[in-house]
Amino acid sequence: MALFETTFNNAAADYEQSRPDYPGALFGDVFRYQPVGPDSRVLEIGLGTGKASEPFISRGCCFVGLEPGEALAAVANSRLRGRPGVLLRGERFQDYVSAPGAFDLIYAATAFHWIPEEYGYPRVFELLKSGGAFARFAYHAGPDRSRPGLAEQISALYRTAMRCAGDPAPFGEAQAQNLARLAEKYGFVDTEFHLYSFTKDFTADRYMALLRTYPDHMRLEEDVRKTLFDGIYAAIRRHGGTITVYYTADLELARKP
Repeated sequence: MALFETTFNNAAADYEQSRPDYPGALFGDVFRYQPVGPDSRVLEIGLGTGKASEPFISRGCCFVGLEPGEALAAVANSRLRGRPGVLLRGERFQDYVSAPGAFDLIYAATAFHWIPEEYGYPRVFELLKSGGAFARFAYHAGPDRSRPGLAEQISALYRTAMRCAGDPAPFGEAQAQNLARLAEKYGFVDTEFHLYSFTKDFTADRYMALLRTYPDHMRLEEDVRKTLFDGIYAAIRRHGGTITVYYTADLELARKP
C-alpha cells in the first residue's frame, strides 16, 4: 500500500470526523451536467469513508465504489451497508477490472491527484460510455481570515517545519481552469469548472485530528512533526481555542464524445 493510502487508512476515524463535507451546490452542478438516476451506472474512485457517495447513491443508481484502505472501507461499509445497488470493492483504480464503456459517470473526490495523469485520464475515458462524464473535485484549506494573528503564527511554524520561504499560493480560477483543460488533452470535450467557498470551525483537538490525515504532515520527521503540531495546538489555544478553516472546493467536468 502506498504512503498516502497507509496514512489515510491509519487515520480513518480522524478522516471521517474531521474532513469537511462537500457543498451541496457542487453536486447540483454535477447532476446538471450529467443527470443520474436508476438507469445510471456510477463509479467512485477512492471513496474513502464515503463522504461524497450519498448524493449519488440516493438517486438510485448502480454504484461501484473503490477503496483500497481496509479501515477506510470499513467506515464506508458501515455508512452504506444495505443500500440497494451499491457495490464496494477494496481495490485501487489501477487494479479494477471492468468492461470498457461500462459507466455513465465516473468521479473522484479529493482522490484523483494521487493517480498518474497519463494513466488516470485514458483509463477513465475507456470506462465511460460515449456521452458519459467525468467529475473531478477536491477541497483546499486556506488560513483563518477571521484570526490573522493566529494565521501568521501558524504560517511561521510551517515555514520552519516545511522549510519553505512563504505561504503556498491559494487555489483559484487559474488552477481549476488548467485542470479542466487537462482533460481535453486526453480526448474529453465540453469541459467546465466551478469553484465554491465554505468554512469549517475546529477545536484545537479536532484540528490535530485533521492534520493527522495529511500525508505530507505525517511524512515529516517525528520530532519536526511534534514541534509543528504542538506549536499549532498552543497557538489555537492562545487565540480562544477555535480555528476556522477557509476552504475552496473545485469541480472539473468533462465529457467523452
